[in-house]
Amino acid sequence: MKRLSQLTPAAALGAFLFAACFPEAAAKDALAPLAPVPSAGQLAWHDMEMYAFVHFTINTFTGKEWGYGDEKPELFNPSDFDADDLVKTLADAGLKGVVLTCKHHDGFCLWPTRTTRHSVASSPWKQGKGDVVKDVSRACKKYGLKFGIYLSPWDRNASSYGTPEYIRMYREQLKELSTGYGPLFLAWFDGANGGDGYYGGAREKRSIDRSTYYQWKTTWGELKKRQPRAVVFSDVGPDLRWVGNESGYAGYPCWATYTPVPLQAGTEPAPGTVRYQLGTEGTVDGKYWIPAEVDVSIRPGWFWHEHENSRVRTPENLLNLYFNSVGRGANLNLNVPPDRRGRIHEEDKKSLAGFRALLDELYSRNFASGAQAQASSASNGYGAKWVLDRKRTTYWAAGPEDGQPSVTLKLPEMSAFDVIRLAEPVQLGQRIRKFRVDVRENGRFVKWVEGSSVGARVILKGKPVTTDEVRVVVEDSKAVPALSEISLWKYPVLLHAPEIKGDRDGQVTLSAAAGTVTRYTTDGSDPGPDSPVYEKPFMLPSGGTVKAVSEYRGKVSSVAASVIPVPVRGWKVLAGERKASAPELAFDGDPATLWNTHAAQGELPPPQALDIDMGREVNTAAVIYTPRRDSARGTIDQYAVYLSRDGKDWGAPVAEGEFSNIRANPVPQRIDLKAPVRARYLRFVGKRVLEGSHVVVAELGVVEK
Repeated sequence: MKRLSQLTPAAALGAFLFAACFPEAAAKDALAPLAPVPSAGQLAWHDMEMYAFVHFTINTFTGKEWGYGDEKPELFNPSDFDADDLVKTLADAGLKGVVLTCKHHDGFCLWPTRTTRHSVASSPWKQGKGDVVKDVSRACKKYGLKFGIYLSPWDRNASSYGTPEYIRMYREQLKELSTGYGPLFLAWFDGANGGDGYYGGAREKRSIDRSTYYQWKTTWGELKKRQPRAVVFSDVGPDLRWVGNESGYAGYPCWATYTPVPLQAGTEPAPGTVRYQLGTEGTVDGKYWIPAEVDVSIRPGWFWHEHENSRVRTPENLLNLYFNSVGRGANLNLNVPPDRRGRIHEEDKKSLAGFRALLDELYSRNFASGAQAQASSASNGYGAKWVLDRKRTTYWAAGPEDGQPSVTLKLPEMSAFDVIRLAEPVQLGQRIRKFRVDVRENGRFVKWVEGSSVGARVILKGKPVTTDEVRVVVEDSKAVPALSEISLWKYPVLLHAPEIKGDRDGQVTLSAAAGTVTRYTTDGSDPGPDSPVYEKPFMLPSGGTVKAVSEYRGKVSSVAASVIPVPVRGWKVLAGERKASAPELAFDGDPATLWNTHAAQGELPPPQALDIDMGREVNTAAVIYTPRRDSARGTIDQYAVYLSRDGKDWGAPVAEGEFSNIRANPVPQRIDLKAPVRARYLRFVGKRVLEGSHVVVAELGVVEK
């Protein structure tokens, strides 16, 4: 463990700044910060823990995830937009802020900007007089939530994109947002930049140098002058980093310090040109304080889609996300997209309310409250009692010569719990590198849980224990360790929804905890007390939607839902590349087995088609493409779907387009047809891939109406 005498000059400067910011604490013998340390804006962000992303724009009305830029503003016309209801729903769920997609990649602006006519000012909503940004920012102020903005750097509508003129336009948009809508707590920037687009009618592909085009240091610098307390999120910070996935988890350990690494040596790391996977855990002893944000959607997609109403995350799933993000020291940015009314859908509201109830149950009793805290050592004025008040500004600090410092809590009574929450006073930097937690059992201490990073917080769930004494031991630290919180909680009692699985024959199996009763439906309605009781697997010869709940002693679980595709047992391949792998792997029911065109003699590039005889006429409503999850190589991002009744006359595609955001969110992609088509034969074409020069299909499926 390093001693105070080993701290760097930067840490000494940090000590001076700390004393200026926290004069009461500085009155004691000040503990020297361990550089890097968070800014005031970052500290305020750490304290929030959770906030909402609100994806709402013209995509809500087109069914797309990424618009092409040629969408008519007339499409944007929410029928019952209510910013108060939206923000209050998020506040009631315990979220502390809102980040609004003021402009997505399609370029449509949710405020009446002076920079383009591609905005709400050209829409029929409120006769062109509406301003979503103003309405949401005012509602945030009303309900005590902080307000943030997302302004897509990529603009597929702007004719100037790719030229210096667009940078001037972009900075003007950022100026409008940062000067016209009150204080911002966060400005969010992503790495999706350049590609196919409308671009004022050019309809072409435009590429930019992501490292230099946006001149981010200047762009962000202008923003910071107007909003000095706002934190900036991107792949490279400078204040917050992407966690490297959209699945809802941070790694563990998850260090708040981070050193961005560019994709290409010798270049400047920038959004879209950084080894983003390193953001999952961060960099121990990293150069900068750039903590992780976990961004994830409450639905499979980022925008509202009607067919996803039955696929909203359950409260139990959201609690799991909370432990895997907030519980690992990151903050959770939970996307909750409004529907075409402009309101949060009832299914999402129900899940958010259930999530809040679980959090309330989790934090209903702190079993460390009223405990006596003792430490193996303490620096002057930083005694063990300060770990009990759960305030970041008061904390225990070990004595500088204590080789293995610890804090012991003597609880007021024997208590049963299974969750511990620890926090460091991160204004002093991230100091602890390894710790363990012991509990007293049968007169002696035994190890209960252990970990590495603590930072703003770590929330660990261990086996249920009953004890009256808990000891936290710091086994390794970079500087004199300090803790601002030790608290003990009990994980909510959960009744999990059943698991629904369909096989390639159309047989559906429901799995639930022993002793529970499972009820289900196949008509799309929620199960109720009169719904059938599940007893054994059943057949869905045409596929369908299955919903199920578990019941136990009067308690009913959340609703599980699954769309079961048409059975594929009778499918046959008519045509498809076989040099690398059997095309039948594309519908074998196992997403781990891949049909691919990477043959031994080399890659066979797109376009690649797979023609399938489905064995009977299917009233096809949608096609589902499942990508590989282990890599982006061969993952299709542009496709075409053809259907035929005789396998000879294919005609024009019944659907074609792109799988937007599939790199960051490689979930099954549903292609909804404009209207159901009766056909026996399916042709699926992979027209372009993300990486490599071959095509990969993990699974194909069809939904029948």
